[in-house]
Amino acid sequence: MRPEAGPRDEVLLSAKILIVDDEAANTDLLKRVLSQVGYRNVKSTMDSRTVVALYTDWQPDLILLDLHMPHLDGFALMERLRPLMPAVPAVPILVLTADVATETKQRALRAGAKDFLTKPLDLTEVILRIRNLLETRVLAGELQTQNQRLEETVRERTAQLLQSEKVAAMGSLLAGVAHELNNPLAVVVGQAALLRHALGDGAMGSRAEKIVSAAERCARIVKNFLALARQRPPERQAVQLNQIVREAVELLAYPLRVDDVEVCMDPAHDLPSLWGDPHQLHQVIVNLITNAHHAMRDAPPPRRLTLTTRADPARVRLEVADTGPGIPHDVQRRIFEPFFTTKPPGVGTGLGLSLCQGIVEGHGGSIRAESNPPTGAVFLIELPVDSRRTARPEGRETDSPLPIRGKAILVVDDERDVADTLAAMLSVDDHRVDTAADGALALEKLDRQRFDAILSDLRMPTLDGPGLYRELERRHPHLLGRLIFLTGDTLSLEIREFLERTEQLSLSKPFTLEEVRRVVQRALGGAENADR
Repeated sequence: MRPEAGPRDEVLLSAKILIVDDEAANTDLLKRVLSQVGYRNVKSTMDSRTVVALYTDWQPDLILLDLHMPHLDGFALMERLRPLMPAVPAVPILVLTADVATETKQRALRAGAKDFLTKPLDLTEVILRIRNLLETRVLAGELQTQNQRLEETVRERTAQLLQSEKVAAMGSLLAGVAHELNNPLAVVVGQAALLRHALGDGAMGSRAEKIVSAAERCARIVKNFLALARQRPPERQAVQLNQIVREAVELLAYPLRVDDVEVCMDPAHDLPSLWGDPHQLHQVIVNLITNAHHAMRDAPPPRRLTLTTRADPARVRLEVADTGPGIPHDVQRRIFEPFFTTKPPGVGTGLGLSLCQGIVEGHGGSIRAESNPPTGAVFLIELPVDSRRTARPEGRETDSPLPIRGKAILVVDDERDVADTLAAMLSVDDHRVDTAADGALALEKLDRQRFDAILSDLRMPTLDGPGLYRELERRHPHLLGRLIFLTGDTLSLEIREFLERTEQLSLSKPFTLEEVRRVVQRALGGAENADR
Protein backbone atom coordinates (compact mmCIF):
# COMPACT_ATOMS: atom_id res chain seq x y z
CA MET A 1 0.00 0.00 0.00
CA ARG A 2 1.42 3.38 -1.04
CA PRO A 3 1.95 6.11 1.61
CA GLU A 4 -0.35 9.12 1.53
CA ALA A 5 0.84 11.50 -1.20
CA GLY A 6 1.60 15.16 -0.55
CA PRO A 7 0.89 18.07 -2.94
CA ARG A 8 4.17 17.61 -4.83
CA ASP A 9 3.59 13.84 -5.16
CA GLU A 10 0.11 14.47 -6.58
CA VAL A 11 1.61 16.70 -9.25
CA LEU A 12 4.22 14.09 -10.16
CA LEU A 13 1.77 11.19 -10.25
CA SER A 14 -0.57 13.11 -12.56
CA ALA A 15 2.21 13.70 -15.11
CA LYS A 16 1.66 12.41 -18.66
CA ILE A 17 4.13 9.67 -19.59
CA LEU A 18 4.46 8.36 -23.16
CA ILE A 19 6.13 4.95 -23.72
CA VAL A 20 7.51 4.27 -27.22
CA ASP A 21 8.79 0.70 -27.76
CA ASP A 22 8.10 -1.82 -30.52
CA GLU A 23 8.15 -4.72 -28.03
CA ALA A 24 4.73 -5.32 -26.44
CA ALA A 25 6.32 -7.05 -23.45
CA ASN A 26 8.33 -3.92 -22.64
CA THR A 27 5.40 -1.49 -22.93
CA ASP A 28 3.10 -3.74 -20.88
CA LEU A 29 5.73 -4.14 -18.15
CA LEU A 30 6.40 -0.41 -17.91
CA LYS A 31 2.70 0.48 -17.83
CA ARG A 32 2.05 -2.09 -15.10
CA VAL A 33 4.98 -0.88 -12.95
CA LEU A 34 4.03 2.78 -13.35
CA SER A 35 0.42 2.02 -12.46
CA GLN A 36 1.47 0.16 -9.33
CA VAL A 37 3.33 3.19 -7.94
CA GLY A 38 0.47 5.56 -8.74
CA TYR A 39 1.09 7.14 -12.16
CA ARG A 40 -2.33 7.70 -13.72
CA ASN A 41 -1.65 9.17 -17.16
CA VAL A 42 0.39 6.66 -19.13
CA LYS A 43 0.09 5.96 -22.87
CA SER A 44 2.13 3.72 -25.11
CA THR A 45 2.69 3.04 -28.78
CA MET A 46 4.64 0.38 -30.64
CA ASP A 47 4.49 2.24 -33.97
CA SER A 48 7.12 4.99 -34.05
CA ARG A 49 5.34 6.65 -36.99
CA THR A 50 2.50 7.75 -34.69
CA VAL A 51 4.69 9.44 -32.08
CA VAL A 52 4.83 12.96 -33.55
CA ALA A 53 1.05 13.18 -33.90
CA LEU A 54 0.57 11.64 -30.44
CA TYR A 55 3.01 14.12 -28.88
CA THR A 56 1.28 17.08 -30.57
CA ASP A 57 -2.21 16.02 -29.47
CA TRP A 58 -1.38 14.80 -25.94
CA GLN A 59 1.63 16.95 -24.88
CA PRO A 60 3.34 14.42 -22.56
CA ASP A 61 5.59 15.48 -19.66
CA LEU A 62 8.07 12.60 -20.14
CA ILE A 63 8.90 10.21 -22.99
CA LEU A 64 10.35 6.71 -22.51
CA LEU A 65 11.92 5.99 -25.89
CA ASP A 66 13.41 2.81 -27.35
CA LEU A 67 16.33 3.51 -29.67
CA HIS A 68 16.11 0.60 -32.11
CA MET A 69 12.70 0.33 -33.82
CA PRO A 70 11.47 -0.30 -37.37
CA HIS A 71 10.29 2.59 -39.59
CA LEU A 72 11.69 5.41 -37.43
CA ASP A 73 14.37 4.72 -34.83
CA GLY A 74 14.78 6.71 -31.61
CA PHE A 75 17.40 9.03 -33.10
CA ALA A 76 15.16 10.06 -35.99
CA LEU A 77 12.22 10.55 -33.61
CA MET A 78 14.19 12.86 -31.33
CA GLU A 79 15.19 14.97 -34.35
CA ARG A 80 11.52 15.32 -35.34
CA LEU A 81 10.34 16.06 -31.79
CA ARG A 82 13.00 18.64 -30.94
CA PRO A 83 11.38 21.64 -32.73
CA LEU A 84 8.01 20.80 -31.11
CA MET A 85 9.28 20.77 -27.53
CA PRO A 86 9.32 23.79 -25.20
CA ALA A 87 12.66 25.06 -23.92
CA VAL A 88 11.32 25.61 -20.38
CA PRO A 89 10.14 23.44 -18.81
CA ALA A 90 11.86 20.91 -21.06
CA VAL A 91 10.18 17.58 -21.84
CA PRO A 92 12.80 14.98 -20.81
CA ILE A 93 13.42 11.92 -22.98
CA LEU A 94 14.52 8.78 -21.10
CA VAL A 95 16.18 6.42 -23.59
CA LEU A 96 15.63 2.65 -23.28
CA THR A 97 18.40 0.67 -24.94
CA ALA A 98 20.34 -2.55 -24.79
CA ASP A 99 23.23 -0.84 -26.58
CA VAL A 100 25.68 0.33 -23.89
CA ALA A 101 28.31 1.63 -26.34
CA THR A 102 29.68 5.06 -25.47
CA GLU A 103 29.22 6.22 -29.06
CA THR A 104 25.51 5.35 -28.92
CA LYS A 105 25.01 7.27 -25.67
CA GLN A 106 26.86 10.32 -26.98
CA ARG A 107 24.79 10.28 -30.15
CA ALA A 108 21.57 10.03 -28.10
CA LEU A 109 22.63 12.97 -25.90
CA ARG A 110 23.30 15.08 -28.99
CA ALA A 111 19.87 14.16 -30.32
CA GLY A 112 18.14 15.33 -27.12
CA ALA A 113 18.14 12.46 -24.59
CA LYS A 114 18.33 13.42 -20.91
CA ASP A 115 19.09 10.00 -19.37
CA PHE A 116 19.46 6.28 -20.14
CA LEU A 117 18.05 2.98 -18.91
CA THR A 118 19.78 -0.19 -19.98
CA LYS A 119 17.80 -3.28 -20.95
CA PRO A 120 16.97 -5.60 -19.29
CA LEU A 121 15.39 -2.98 -17.06
CA ASP A 122 15.93 -2.68 -13.30
CA LEU A 123 12.41 -1.68 -12.17
CA THR A 124 13.60 0.17 -9.06
CA GLU A 125 15.97 2.19 -11.22
CA VAL A 126 13.15 2.87 -13.70
CA ILE A 127 10.93 4.41 -11.01
CA LEU A 128 13.80 6.47 -9.55
CA ARG A 129 14.91 7.89 -12.92
CA ILE A 130 11.35 8.74 -13.92
CA ARG A 131 10.66 10.53 -10.64
CA ASN A 132 13.92 12.51 -10.80
CA LEU A 133 13.26 13.68 -14.36
CA LEU A 134 9.65 14.62 -13.61
CA GLU A 135 10.62 16.44 -10.40
CA THR A 136 13.23 18.45 -12.29
CA ARG A 137 10.63 19.38 -14.92
CA VAL A 138 8.08 20.39 -12.25
CA LEU A 139 10.63 22.54 -10.38
CA ALA A 140 11.70 24.20 -13.64
CA GLY A 141 8.04 24.96 -14.38
CA GLU A 142 7.51 26.41 -10.90
CA LEU A 143 10.60 28.57 -11.23
CA GLN A 144 9.39 29.80 -14.62
CA THR A 145 5.99 30.69 -13.12
CA GLN A 146 7.61 32.49 -10.20
CA ASN A 147 9.87 34.42 -12.57
CA GLN A 148 6.86 35.46 -14.69
CA ARG A 149 5.08 36.66 -11.55
CA LEU A 150 8.18 38.58 -10.49
CA GLU A 151 8.49 40.16 -13.92
CA GLU A 152 4.83 41.16 -13.88
CA THR A 153 5.22 42.67 -10.41
CA VAL A 154 8.27 44.61 -11.56
CA ARG A 155 6.40 45.86 -14.66
CA GLU A 156 3.45 46.98 -12.56
CA ARG A 157 5.56 48.76 -9.98
CA THR A 158 7.81 50.32 -12.63
CA ALA A 159 4.70 51.76 -14.29
CA GLN A 160 3.80 53.30 -10.94
CA LEU A 161 7.30 54.71 -10.55
CA LEU A 162 7.17 56.34 -13.98
CA GLN A 163 4.02 58.22 -12.94
CA SER A 164 5.71 59.68 -9.89
CA GLU A 165 6.96 63.27 -10.16
CA LYS A 166 8.64 63.49 -6.77
CA VAL A 167 12.16 62.24 -6.20
CA ALA A 168 11.31 61.54 -2.56
CA ALA A 169 8.76 58.92 -3.66
CA MET A 170 11.41 56.83 -5.42
CA GLY A 171 12.83 55.26 -2.27
CA SER A 172 9.51 54.18 -0.81
CA LEU A 173 8.21 52.82 -4.12
CA LEU A 174 11.38 50.84 -4.75
CA ALA A 175 11.20 49.53 -1.21
CA GLY A 176 7.59 48.48 -1.80
CA VAL A 177 8.62 46.53 -4.89
CA ALA A 178 11.47 44.85 -3.04
CA HIS A 179 9.34 43.95 -0.02
CA GLU A 180 6.54 42.57 -2.20
CA LEU A 181 9.04 40.35 -4.02
CA ASN A 182 10.65 38.95 -0.89
CA ASN A 183 8.25 36.06 -0.20
CA PRO A 184 8.05 34.68 -3.77
CA LEU A 185 11.76 35.33 -4.23
CA ALA A 186 12.48 33.38 -1.04
CA VAL A 187 10.71 30.42 -2.66
CA VAL A 188 12.65 30.81 -5.93
CA VAL A 189 16.04 31.07 -4.20
CA GLY A 190 15.28 28.25 -1.77
CA GLN A 191 13.88 25.82 -4.33
CA ALA A 192 16.76 26.55 -6.70
CA ALA A 193 19.27 25.75 -3.94
CA LEU A 194 17.42 22.53 -3.11
CA LEU A 195 17.38 21.54 -6.77
CA ARG A 196 21.13 22.04 -7.01
CA HIS A 197 21.69 20.08 -3.79
CA ALA A 198 19.51 17.20 -5.02
CA LEU A 199 21.11 16.93 -8.46
CA GLY A 200 24.75 17.19 -7.38
CA ASP A 201 27.33 17.09 -10.18
CA GLY A 202 26.64 16.42 -13.83
CA ALA A 203 24.80 18.16 -16.66
CA MET A 204 21.55 18.70 -14.75
CA GLY A 205 23.48 19.88 -11.70
CA SER A 206 25.25 22.44 -13.89
CA ARG A 207 21.90 23.73 -15.13
CA ALA A 208 20.63 23.95 -11.56
CA GLU A 209 23.74 25.95 -10.64
CA LYS A 210 22.84 28.51 -13.32
CA ILE A 211 19.32 28.81 -11.89
CA VAL A 212 20.79 29.29 -8.40
CA SER A 213 23.17 32.00 -9.62
CA ALA A 214 20.39 33.88 -11.40
CA ALA A 215 18.00 33.58 -8.44
CA GLU A 216 20.64 34.75 -5.96
CA ARG A 217 21.47 37.68 -8.24
CA CYS A 218 17.80 38.70 -8.16
CA ALA A 219 17.91 38.46 -4.38
CA ARG A 220 20.99 40.68 -4.24
CA ILE A 221 19.33 43.30 -6.44
CA VAL A 222 16.28 43.35 -4.16
CA LYS A 223 18.52 43.78 -1.11
CA ASN A 224 20.34 46.59 -2.91
CA PHE A 225 17.02 48.38 -3.47
CA LEU A 226 16.18 48.02 0.19
CA ALA A 227 19.60 49.29 1.26
CA LEU A 228 19.20 52.38 -0.93
CA ALA A 229 15.64 53.02 0.19
CA ARG A 230 16.44 52.93 3.89
CA GLN A 231 19.66 54.96 3.33
CA ARG A 232 21.77 52.71 5.49
CA PRO A 233 25.38 51.71 4.75
CA PRO A 234 25.84 48.64 2.53
CA GLU A 235 27.34 45.45 3.90
CA ARG A 236 31.09 45.90 3.70
CA GLN A 237 33.98 43.55 3.12
CA ALA A 238 37.41 43.69 1.49
CA VAL A 239 36.89 43.69 -2.29
CA GLN A 240 39.14 43.79 -5.35
CA LEU A 241 37.82 46.24 -7.95
CA ASN A 242 39.69 44.57 -10.82
CA GLN A 243 37.98 41.26 -10.05
CA ILE A 244 34.54 42.90 -9.98
CA VAL A 245 35.24 44.56 -13.35
CA ARG A 246 36.32 41.23 -14.87
CA GLU A 247 33.20 39.48 -13.58
CA ALA A 248 30.94 42.21 -14.99
CA VAL A 249 32.63 41.96 -18.41
CA GLU A 250 32.32 38.16 -18.36
CA LEU A 251 28.62 38.46 -17.54
CA LEU A 252 27.99 40.70 -20.57
CA ALA A 253 30.55 39.15 -22.93
CA TYR A 254 28.01 37.48 -25.24
CA PRO A 255 25.77 40.49 -26.08
CA LEU A 256 28.89 42.65 -26.54
CA ARG A 257 30.37 40.10 -28.92
CA VAL A 258 27.11 39.84 -30.89
CA ASP A 259 27.17 43.60 -31.56
CA ASP A 260 30.89 43.51 -32.45
CA VAL A 261 32.02 45.55 -29.45
CA GLU A 262 35.72 45.20 -28.66
CA VAL A 263 36.45 45.21 -24.91
CA CYS A 264 39.81 46.64 -23.80
CA MET A 265 40.91 46.11 -20.20
CA ASP A 266 43.63 48.31 -18.70
CA PRO A 267 43.83 47.32 -15.02
CA ALA A 268 46.30 48.68 -12.50
CA HIS A 269 48.16 45.72 -11.05
CA ASP A 270 48.93 47.39 -7.72
CA LEU A 271 45.31 48.31 -6.98
CA PRO A 272 44.60 48.33 -3.21
CA SER A 273 41.58 46.59 -1.71
CA LEU A 274 38.41 48.57 -1.12
CA TRP A 275 36.03 48.29 1.80
CA GLY A 276 32.67 47.89 0.11
CA ASP A 277 29.76 45.76 -1.02
CA PRO A 278 30.92 43.67 -4.02
CA HIS A 279 27.37 42.97 -5.23
CA GLN A 280 26.42 46.65 -5.31
CA LEU A 281 29.65 47.64 -7.05
CA HIS A 282 29.10 44.80 -9.54
CA GLN A 283 25.63 46.22 -10.23
CA VAL A 284 27.10 49.68 -10.91
CA ILE A 285 29.67 48.38 -13.40
CA VAL A 286 27.15 46.15 -15.18
CA ASN A 287 24.86 49.17 -15.56
CA LEU A 288 27.63 51.38 -16.98
CA ILE A 289 28.78 48.69 -19.43
CA THR A 290 25.19 48.07 -20.54
CA ASN A 291 24.60 51.79 -21.13
CA ALA A 292 27.83 52.05 -23.15
CA HIS A 293 26.83 48.98 -25.17
CA HIS A 294 23.43 50.46 -26.00
CA ALA A 295 25.02 53.78 -26.97
CA MET A 296 27.32 52.06 -29.49
CA ARG A 297 24.70 49.89 -31.19
CA ASP A 298 23.99 52.46 -33.90
CA ALA A 299 27.55 53.81 -34.03
CA PRO A 300 29.79 52.87 -36.98
CA PRO A 301 32.70 50.48 -36.36
CA PRO A 302 35.06 50.22 -34.67
CA ARG A 303 33.01 49.92 -31.48
CA ARG A 304 35.30 49.88 -28.47
CA LEU A 305 34.65 49.70 -24.73
CA THR A 306 37.63 50.52 -22.51
CA LEU A 307 37.75 49.88 -18.76
CA THR A 308 40.67 51.41 -16.87
CA THR A 309 41.56 51.23 -13.18
CA ARG A 310 44.11 53.44 -11.43
CA ALA A 311 44.95 54.31 -7.81
CA ASP A 312 46.66 56.87 -5.66
CA PRO A 313 47.26 56.62 -1.89
CA ALA A 314 43.76 57.86 -1.07
CA ARG A 315 41.46 56.79 -3.90
CA VAL A 316 40.80 54.14 -6.54
CA ARG A 317 39.58 55.30 -9.94
CA LEU A 318 37.56 53.41 -12.59
CA GLU A 319 36.94 54.78 -16.10
CA VAL A 320 34.35 53.27 -18.44
CA ALA A 321 34.83 54.76 -21.94
CA ASP A 322 32.96 54.04 -25.17
CA THR A 323 33.16 55.11 -28.82
CA GLY A 324 29.46 55.88 -29.13
CA PRO A 325 27.89 59.19 -30.21
CA GLY A 326 28.56 60.83 -26.85
CA ILE A 327 26.17 62.56 -24.45
CA PRO A 328 24.66 65.91 -25.56
CA HIS A 329 25.61 68.78 -23.24
CA ASP A 330 21.99 69.47 -22.26
CA VAL A 331 21.58 65.82 -21.26
CA GLN A 332 24.82 65.55 -19.27
CA ARG A 333 23.52 67.74 -16.44
CA ARG A 334 20.41 65.53 -16.02
CA ILE A 335 21.59 61.96 -16.53
CA PHE A 336 21.75 61.17 -12.80
CA GLU A 337 18.24 62.48 -12.12
CA PRO A 338 15.74 59.75 -11.14
CA PHE A 339 13.28 58.89 -13.97
CA PHE A 340 15.21 60.90 -16.58
CA THR A 341 15.85 58.85 -19.72
CA THR A 342 16.52 59.50 -23.38
CA LYS A 343 15.23 56.06 -24.34
CA PRO A 344 11.78 55.51 -25.89
CA PRO A 345 8.80 54.84 -23.57
CA GLY A 346 8.85 51.28 -22.25
CA VAL A 347 12.57 50.83 -23.00
CA GLY A 348 14.20 52.67 -20.11
CA THR A 349 13.01 53.69 -16.64
CA GLY A 350 15.60 56.39 -15.97
CA LEU A 351 16.58 54.73 -12.70
CA GLY A 352 19.84 53.00 -13.61
CA LEU A 353 22.29 55.89 -13.29
CA SER A 354 20.42 57.28 -10.29
CA LEU A 355 20.85 53.96 -8.49
CA CYS A 356 24.52 53.84 -9.52
CA GLN A 357 25.04 57.28 -8.03
CA GLY A 358 23.33 56.23 -4.81
CA ILE A 359 25.53 53.14 -4.48
CA VAL A 360 28.78 54.98 -5.22
CA GLU A 361 27.98 57.84 -2.85
CA GLY A 362 26.93 55.28 -0.23
CA HIS A 363 30.52 54.02 -0.44
CA GLY A 364 31.86 57.54 0.12
CA GLY A 365 32.77 57.95 -3.56
CA SER A 366 31.74 60.01 -6.56
CA ILE A 367 30.61 59.36 -10.14
CA ARG A 368 30.52 61.77 -13.07
CA ALA A 369 30.31 61.75 -16.86
CA GLU A 370 32.55 63.45 -19.40
CA SER A 371 31.65 63.72 -23.07
CA ASN A 372 32.33 65.93 -26.07
CA PRO A 373 29.98 64.67 -28.80
CA PRO A 374 30.47 62.96 -31.14
CA THR A 375 33.63 61.45 -29.62
CA GLY A 376 32.05 59.02 -27.12
CA ALA A 377 31.55 59.19 -23.38
CA VAL A 378 33.56 58.42 -20.26
CA PHE A 379 32.09 57.63 -16.84
CA LEU A 380 34.51 58.15 -13.97
CA ILE A 381 34.11 56.57 -10.53
CA GLU A 382 36.34 57.39 -7.59
CA LEU A 383 36.18 55.38 -4.37
CA PRO A 384 38.12 56.01 -1.16
CA VAL A 385 40.80 53.64 0.13
CA ASP A 386 40.31 53.17 3.87
CA SER A 387 43.65 52.00 5.23
CA ARG A 388 42.26 51.72 8.75
CA ARG A 389 40.14 48.70 7.79
CA THR A 390 41.50 45.21 8.22
CA ALA A 391 41.13 42.48 5.61
CA ARG A 392 38.63 40.71 7.83
CA PRO A 393 35.14 42.29 7.64
CA GLU A 394 33.81 43.56 10.91
CA GLY A 395 31.11 41.57 12.67
CA ARG A 396 31.71 38.42 10.64
CA GLU A 397 32.52 35.07 12.12
CA THR A 398 35.52 33.27 10.68
CA ASP A 399 35.00 29.94 12.38
CA SER A 400 32.09 27.78 11.21
CA PRO A 401 30.22 26.08 14.04
CA LEU A 402 30.29 22.34 14.32
CA PRO A 403 27.43 20.84 12.32
CA ILE A 404 24.36 19.99 14.38
CA ARG A 405 21.85 17.62 12.79
CA GLY A 406 18.64 15.81 13.47
CA LYS A 407 16.90 18.39 15.68
CA ALA A 408 13.17 19.13 15.95
CA ILE A 409 12.42 22.53 14.43
CA LEU A 410 9.15 24.46 14.14
CA VAL A 411 8.66 26.82 11.15
CA VAL A 412 5.97 29.49 11.62
CA ASP A 413 4.91 31.40 8.48
CA ASP A 414 1.52 32.19 6.95
CA GLU A 415 3.01 31.88 3.42
CA ARG A 416 2.70 28.13 2.82
CA ASP A 417 5.23 28.06 -0.05
CA VAL A 418 7.81 29.86 2.08
CA ALA A 419 7.22 27.51 5.03
CA ASP A 420 7.47 24.40 2.84
CA THR A 421 10.64 25.66 1.15
CA LEU A 422 12.25 26.46 4.49
CA ALA A 423 11.24 23.04 5.84
CA ALA A 424 12.87 21.34 2.85
CA MET A 425 16.06 23.39 3.33
CA LEU A 426 16.23 22.36 6.99
CA SER A 427 15.68 18.73 6.06
CA VAL A 428 19.00 18.80 4.19
CA ASP A 429 20.64 18.58 7.63
CA ASP A 430 18.23 15.82 8.72
CA HIS A 431 16.22 18.15 10.97
CA ARG A 432 12.65 17.06 11.75
CA VAL A 433 10.45 19.98 10.73
CA ASP A 434 6.86 20.88 11.56
CA THR A 435 5.05 24.00 10.36
CA ALA A 436 2.40 26.38 11.69
CA ALA A 437 0.57 29.17 9.86
CA ASP A 438 0.63 31.69 12.74
CA GLY A 439 1.82 32.23 16.30
CA ALA A 440 -1.34 30.89 17.91
CA LEU A 441 -1.06 27.54 16.12
CA ALA A 442 2.64 27.47 16.97
CA LEU A 443 1.87 27.81 20.68
CA GLU A 444 -0.58 24.90 20.50
CA LYS A 445 2.16 22.71 19.00
CA LEU A 446 4.70 23.91 21.54
CA ASP A 447 2.34 22.86 24.36
CA ARG A 448 2.14 19.34 22.93
CA GLN A 449 5.65 18.76 21.61
CA ARG A 450 9.26 19.66 22.38
CA PHE A 451 11.16 21.64 19.74
CA ASP A 452 14.87 22.49 19.68
CA ALA A 453 14.46 25.69 17.64
CA ILE A 454 11.77 27.94 16.15
CA LEU A 455 11.91 29.97 12.93
CA SER A 456 9.04 32.46 12.84
CA ASP A 457 7.88 35.13 10.42
CA LEU A 458 7.24 38.55 11.96
CA ARG A 459 4.17 39.58 9.93
CA MET A 460 1.33 37.05 10.37
CA PRO A 461 -2.42 37.09 11.07
CA THR A 462 -3.97 36.08 14.42
CA LEU A 463 -0.71 36.19 16.39
CA ASP A 464 2.35 37.80 14.82
CA GLY A 465 6.05 37.40 15.61
CA PRO A 466 6.24 39.98 18.43
CA GLY A 467 3.10 38.47 19.97
CA LEU A 468 4.64 35.01 19.80
CA TYR A 469 7.80 36.37 21.44
CA ARG A 470 5.79 37.78 24.37
CA GLU A 471 3.94 34.48 24.86
CA LEU A 472 7.19 32.50 24.74
CA GLU A 473 8.66 34.91 27.27
CA ARG A 474 5.74 34.09 29.59
CA ARG A 475 5.21 30.37 28.89
CA HIS A 476 8.44 28.95 27.41
CA PRO A 477 11.26 31.38 28.26
CA HIS A 478 13.92 28.72 27.64
CA LEU A 479 13.03 28.83 23.91
CA LEU A 480 13.86 32.52 23.42
CA GLY A 481 17.51 31.71 22.83
CA ARG A 482 16.44 29.27 20.11
CA LEU A 483 14.02 31.65 18.34
CA ILE A 484 14.94 32.99 14.89
CA PHE A 485 12.77 35.64 13.23
CA LEU A 486 12.15 35.77 9.47
CA THR A 487 11.35 39.09 7.85
CA GLY A 488 10.85 40.56 4.41
CA ASP A 489 9.93 43.96 5.82
CA THR A 490 13.36 45.32 6.67
CA LEU A 491 12.24 48.92 6.15
CA SER A 492 9.73 48.92 9.00
CA LEU A 493 11.01 51.08 11.86
CA GLU A 494 8.82 49.13 14.27
CA ILE A 495 10.35 45.80 13.23
CA ARG A 496 13.92 47.11 13.31
CA GLU A 497 13.38 48.52 16.81
CA PHE A 498 11.81 45.23 17.97
CA LEU A 499 14.76 43.16 16.68
CA GLU A 500 17.30 45.56 18.19
CA ARG A 501 15.49 45.61 21.54
CA THR A 502 15.10 41.84 21.86
CA GLU A 503 18.48 41.01 20.26
CA GLN A 504 16.92 37.93 18.66
CA LEU A 505 18.56 36.12 15.78
CA SER A 506 16.97 37.07 12.46
CA LEU A 507 17.03 36.00 8.82
CA SER A 508 16.03 38.34 6.00
CA LYS A 509 13.99 37.07 3.07
CA PRO A 510 15.02 35.92 0.54
CA PHE A 511 17.59 33.59 2.11
CA THR A 512 20.07 31.12 0.67
CA LEU A 513 20.55 27.56 1.88
CA GLU A 514 23.87 28.48 3.48
CA GLU A 515 22.33 31.47 5.32
CA VAL A 516 19.61 29.23 6.75
CA ARG A 517 22.10 26.61 7.85
CA ARG A 518 24.39 29.20 9.41
CA VAL A 519 21.73 30.93 11.54
CA VAL A 520 20.17 27.62 12.61
CA GLN A 521 23.56 26.21 13.59
CA ARG A 522 24.19 29.37 15.59
CA ALA A 523 20.88 29.06 17.46
CA LEU A 524 21.30 25.34 18.10
CA GLY A 525 24.93 25.76 19.11
CA GLY A 526 24.06 28.51 21.60
CA ALA A 527 21.23 26.45 22.99
CA GLU A 528 23.45 23.39 23.49
CA ASN A 529 26.06 25.48 25.30
CA ALA A 530 23.36 26.96 27.56
CA ASP A 531 22.04 23.49 28.36
CA ARG A 532 25.44 22.25 29.56
